[in-house]
Amino acid sequence: LLKSTEPYLDEYFALDIEAEFEQAGFERPSIQFNTVRHRTIIGQVRP
Repeated sequence: LLKSTEPYLDEYFALDIEAEFEQAGFERPSIQFNTVRHRTIIGQVRP
């Protein structure tokens, strides 16, 4: 059911968020899991 309502779910789960942040010019991001389903990602711009 979830996949039928979220067509890009596979791409989301396959996303390497750390690599994307670094490629965008940020330092390695800090990832804090708030709950099982939610997280906070903080990136700092490289000096």
